Amino acid sequence: MLAVLSHSLSSLSSAPSRDEPGFLALVGRIAQAVHAERQRRRDAQIAAFIEARGGRITDDLERQIGNYFC
Repeated sequence: MLAVLSHSLSSLSSAPSRDEPGFLALVGRIAQAVHAERQRRRDAQIAAFIEARGGRITDDLERQIGNYFC
């Protein structure tokens, strides 16, 4: 009897809710969108940084980008 009861309880607790996959997918899409927007902003900032310093990437400029943005 105890084995049947524990099996029933464990199967109930591990069963996903019908709302969970949609909610988790939504949260995942929001997180991806936020990450993508931050990356676009960072890319734009780096592009402006390069343009402000002549538009040519040199070893020194790469070092400055690494120090400034990382």
